Amino acid sequence: MPANLPPDYFEAEKLFREAESTSEKIARLEDLIRTVPKHKGTDRLRADLRRKLAALKREPRSKGSTRRVSAFAIRREGAGQVVLVGPPNVGKSALLDALTNATPTVADSPFTTWEPMPGMMAYEDVQIQLVDTPPLNTEYIDPGLLDLIRRADLVLLVVDVQGDPVGQLDESVTLLAEHRIHPEQRRDGLGPEAGTYIRILVVANKCDDESCEEYFLLFTALLEEDWPMLQVSATTERHLDLLREQVFDDLGIIRVYSKAPGEPADMVAPYTLSHGSTVADMAAKVHRDFYDNLKTAKVWGANVYDGQMVSRDHVLSDGDVVELHA
Repeated sequence: MPANLPPDYFEAEKLFREAESTSEKIARLEDLIRTVPKHKGTDRLRADLRRKLAALKREPRSKGSTRRVSAFAIRREGAGQVVLVGPPNVGKSALLDALTNATPTVADSPFTTWEPMPGMMAYEDVQIQLVDTPPLNTEYIDPGLLDLIRRADLVLLVVDVQGDPVGQLDESVTLLAEHRIHPEQRRDGLGPEAGTYIRILVVANKCDDESCEEYFLLFTALLEEDWPMLQVSATTERHLDLLREQVFDDLGIIRVYSKAPGEPADMVAPYTLSHGSTVADMAAKVHRDFYDNLKTAKVWGANVYDGQMVSRDHVLSDGDVVELHA
């Protein structure tokens, strides 16, 4: 086993081993792969995990079990999976409706969302998966919802800035903590044994126009802890462009474009990789043969001269164009 594996790896490995259906195993193995640091000491581990993932994806989904797959075992799509959570009637479904191609039921009454609903949000030339979820409820939370939150790349914790946003935020965070799910910024204070840490962006919804600025400023002034936060309105679409941009930034991903020798670059469908990814990481996304046989690559981008020859360990930047050479 390679050294320096983070605590998140062992938590993700445990969840993967507990998975029963093929769909669940695929989702949890994808989460496990994302926790593995990218350095030479983990090359073999990452390759083994990718082979295991490919084998799972070739299996018939009904193999070995007729058990009903949880509604919360949502297959990942796009550049990242972002989950909307929060108490009742804060506008999560309205945000999904405004940001994606999904058509959730949107109503003023609470608890209109009973099962998760995914949709795809466009940011420039990438698609990001948003998942609306049932409201957080002190009386009962489906274990599948908790697993979905743990697996998410980013959580948007939605509050109603015209209601009681401080109470809504505190109650939601406390409820998650009772199930050993904590905001990333509390990791140093609680330690790795406390449970799963997730990245949270607080979305102060219903800031419909400038007259709501007073509500937002009062909300932020009353908070005892610093939170990454953005004010938006699903109704008027105010600041939704900023939310799309912030989600992309918080996912910590870059876009890399492929180029075949002698051909123009494909600038329509980029590969999305995590910050710090290398040419070898991109090759693995293109095809396993490229990863296994990759020798060098040419790169066009901000930190290289046009067509610079680089090794497989070269770290890529957002917007780079890569020509792989096996």
